[in-house]
Amino acid sequence: MAEEKRYVEVLLPLKLKRTLTYRLPDGWTAAPGAWVQVPLRGHTALGVVTGICGSAPAGVPLSTIGEVTALVDKPGVGVAETAFWQDIADYYLCTPGEVFKAAYNAGLQRAVLQPDKPAGPKKPRRKAAPTDDFSLKPLSDAQAAALDRIGKGFSAGKPVLLHGVTGSGKTELYLHLAAERLRQGRDVLYLVPEIAVSKQLQQRLAAVFGDRLLLYHSQATVPQRYRVIDTLRRDPTPRIVLGTRSAVFLPLRNLGLVVVDEEHDRSYKQDDMAPRYNGRDAALMLAARHGADVVLGSATPSCESLYNVQTRKFAQVELPQRFFGGDDPVVEVIDTARERRLHNMEGSFSRKLLKEMASVLDAGLQVMVFRSRRAYAPVVQCGACGETVHCPNCHVALSYHRFNNQLSCHYCGYHRPYTLRCPSCGEVALVELGAGTERIEEELQAAFPGRRIARFDADTTQSRLAQERMIRDFAAGDIDILVGTQMITKGFDFERLAMVVLVSADSLFAVPDFRSDERASQLIRQLQGRSGRRGQQSRIVIQTAQPDHPVIRQLLHPDARPAAGLLAERRQFNYPPYVRMMAVTVKDKFEGRLWNVSRLVREAAEAVGIADIAGPVTPAVDMVAGEHIAQFWIKLPRTRTLAAAKRAFYERIEQIDSDFKGRTTIVIDVDPQ
Repeated sequence: MAEEKRYVEVLLPLKLKRTLTYRLPDGWTAAPGAWVQVPLRGHTALGVVTGICGSAPAGVPLSTIGEVTALVDKPGVGVAETAFWQDIADYYLCTPGEVFKAAYNAGLQRAVLQPDKPAGPKKPRRKAAPTDDFSLKPLSDAQAAALDRIGKGFSAGKPVLLHGVTGSGKTELYLHLAAERLRQGRDVLYLVPEIAVSKQLQQRLAAVFGDRLLLYHSQATVPQRYRVIDTLRRDPTPRIVLGTRSAVFLPLRNLGLVVVDEEHDRSYKQDDMAPRYNGRDAALMLAARHGADVVLGSATPSCESLYNVQTRKFAQVELPQRFFGGDDPVVEVIDTARERRLHNMEGSFSRKLLKEMASVLDAGLQVMVFRSRRAYAPVVQCGACGETVHCPNCHVALSYHRFNNQLSCHYCGYHRPYTLRCPSCGEVALVELGAGTERIEEELQAAFPGRRIARFDADTTQSRLAQERMIRDFAAGDIDILVGTQMITKGFDFERLAMVVLVSADSLFAVPDFRSDERASQLIRQLQGRSGRRGQQSRIVIQTAQPDHPVIRQLLHPDARPAAGLLAERRQFNYPPYVRMMAVTVKDKFEGRLWNVSRLVREAAEAVGIADIAGPVTPAVDMVAGEHIAQFWIKLPRTRTLAAAKRAFYERIEQIDSDFKGRTTIVIDVDPQ
């Protein structure tokens, strides 16, 4: 009797509801986790074996089952990895194949398929064995006490929220914790929100951990990222990995500690493609699967983490004093509405502020200026007919970038040359309104001729090298004034920085989102912490037309706990973290079909027992890239039925998507940020 064929279940990096069955050729063997190449729709695809069986699935014609075309001779994917992919898929309502694709994008898939290079002749070289003798700095009494309290939190089986003011020495605690885990033979994952932050930190970690340190982020090349993956699969040496959110998908086999620095940061959330995960929350899921400890650090903790402290899911440890001592930065608020009435403004700056900046610069110190909008002018308007110049594909105003004389859409990427002729009435009467970072830089160059002024935003730092060079120059004192967007708020340590300026703070409060006050408070306090980190007195100056705004009032009271008020407000109005939320976005090129599908989405939510549904509504930007947009906000109680309700809703949405054959896009964003 002929030997029975063997079949494998293969997971592919695609949006498929299930694994696909393939036949193994005679004499071939494959274990779960093995990489295989298989035929799919006339092409060859890379997949991972998730199961093996001796016969074809019941009811599946043998003629429809393809055959594995190749076994890839690379270390396979571990069971813990595929189980984690399933965890992410279940929580964020997507397929395991979509999570697989996030872990291994097209470039990394090609790297898996590349044969290992044959080892050529090498000169004999002694490689020093990894050492556990890490050169750590001694802790202060406050840090040592905090480290002890963190250990007690770990012993209680809880993640620890390390709430330490900026400059309190949280990083040194992370290093001591990491060194302890490495000595125990376990891996460490150290997450940061932005690539730009990682350079200074990388140098600090490398000085302590040497070759034990691996770097992983999206701006590294594919070969660099694949080398990290391959090293973790082949080399049992315990490692510390410094990375951004995607590092949660690395094959860490013996994870002992996860550090999530700046845990509140919005950059941890991926919202442009599935899985729309939060790196902080995914890290907690990963640590739970490995039995690893977690420390979440921030000077401005998220409401979600503070809620977890309140409900005793997290332990909290505080570091209320700066490591180098010194007072907190002085907060000064300038009422721009009043200054304009008194004719005391020069462009975007009050004359009083310009004098204070000059005094700081004359003392040989530095100034950082924050503006939340890039470009020269966020809006261009016709002085004759009053029309604002809009993107032809999106319902948004085009921004003017003077450096390349372009009008650009920051949503779809459309751009065209800028002329003064109005596209609506034909008059040569276009004027630029408002001030982005480019105009702010120009105004400062006029106000401080001879001073070295640089701009740190998405237009000037498109490459990692450009980011690193500008940060290095500012740290070295080669730049006097640094103008930037949110990118400059993230964890940098500048010894000579004595003043931080926030212009047009009102734009932070005008965002129509229940999180806007929380984000504004976090951002301002992060900016406040960038200066005065070596004991010298420093200040933050905030220009606003709303000096009585609650966020501003709290800043003027050092003992205020803004998060407490925010949590009370969230509870009163039934917002996260007291409920779970999903944002559902429907997009279609045809407005009629959009509203038809939106009606079905609401009916799907009601059919599975979801009661708290807001929508469909048109968002502030209701067309992007030629597609009309409708949106829902769905609240779910934090009960045991939460997961089942989410899954039932997702299955109905998938059916609607199938019925319309993908002509309408429906996006579910769990825990939107």
